[in-house]
Amino acid sequence: MSLPATANALFVSALLAGLAGVAPGQSDLPESTVVVGCVSEASGKLILTDKDGGTYLLEGHTAELKAHIADEVSVSGSIGASVRESGDEEPFRVVSFTTVLRKDPAGVQPQLGDPGDWSTFTDKSFGVVVRHPKTFLQQDGQPGWLRSNFVDPTGILTLHAWSIPREVYGGSNFVGGTFLVAVDPMIRSEGTCRQFGSTTPGYTLSKTLDSIRYAQTQIVGVASGTANIIYHLHTFQNGFCYEFTVEFDEADGTGMELFFCTIQWLAKDNEQKLLDSLLSQVSFLAPEMRNAAKGIPAQQPVVTSLEQYQDPPDTPAVFSWSTEGADYVQLQFPCINEQVFVSSLGGGDMKCGGQTDRNFPPNGSEKLVLTNLNSRSVQLVLTVEPFSDGVEYPKGSKIITIEIAPDRH
Repeated sequence: MSLPATANALFVSALLAGLAGVAPGQSDLPESTVVVGCVSEASGKLILTDKDGGTYLLEGHTAELKAHIADEVSVSGSIGASVRESGDEEPFRVVSFTTVLRKDPAGVQPQLGDPGDWSTFTDKSFGVVVRHPKTFLQQDGQPGWLRSNFVDPTGILTLHAWSIPREVYGGSNFVGGTFLVAVDPMIRSEGTCRQFGSTTPGYTLSKTLDSIRYAQTQIVGVASGTANIIYHLHTFQNGFCYEFTVEFDEADGTGMELFFCTIQWLAKDNEQKLLDSLLSQVSFLAPEMRNAAKGIPAQQPVVTSLEQYQDPPDTPAVFSWSTEGADYVQLQFPCINEQVFVSSLGGGDMKCGGQTDRNFPPNGSEKLVLTNLNSRSVQLVLTVEPFSDGVEYPKGSKIITIEIAPDRH
């Protein structure tokens, strides 16, 4: 009995494969593999890093992958069998790839909906109207972790606070935020209203939105794998100084190997877009209350007392002062040398020279850590200078000289 031609051909193929030691249907090409990871470039070579931190040296059809550096991709191909040193990238011959996440250099735009559908908050006592997306939920009082940036923390009133949901920047490193409006009824002039308790050099500016003039600054902090970017904006309207604060909580990628390509990062312009969108919906009306602190005093501001004590030794030095006619003061000292540091317990290292990044209440005190890494004692001359309506009055200053012993720790 003879076999059909097709069956006879299959029999011969199987026989030859068996004689060659290859199973029927087995290909002599390496098995296809799919790896999902981030594309990077090092010394002109393309590297793929997977979710477990494994790295592959991409070879073969890689021309188009050069346009996908920092993107997350799914690559199909074969892993090479060449010998490699421990820690070296494993050779991976690319056959094809698909894009999982394409990073946009412009970041991600906030999704706030149509302003015509926003909710409205009105405080008639202080004459402010704030419209906001309905997805912004009310918070009770001022969040404990979010501080006002008025110069004098006493007497500040939080009018309203909202939480900003992470969905506003979907698919990004944004994990939530806060929008807050407050007023300091003790500020009596625009010049003083434009001041902040602390600022970041290079991030303080003036801006106008819908004919409303604002002073803006930005503070950045890091905690528990999250970067906190906080914008403070002040405006003086109808005799009151208002503060609008927007906080962005953004994951910083700590402990996440693929963080930088698996999600979209917020750009500074993305944050500013949300700020401008919210402030464009702010308006003011005649307040029911009147500011009892109106008017600039006729007396030029002067520092009336300045004292320093340190008890016990090797503890922060406490400086206290009082003024008359001042809205706020600045603490200034010359730059001695690179081995002398002055730090505030409330705000970190202080800048020496004519520039300062913070202001202090007109009457108050501050604990300063004075560090001298020189082999001999040095003298620090501290000046407390008064300000009124944003103008300095150096003739009203007081000066104190402190002897700083070498640090023996």
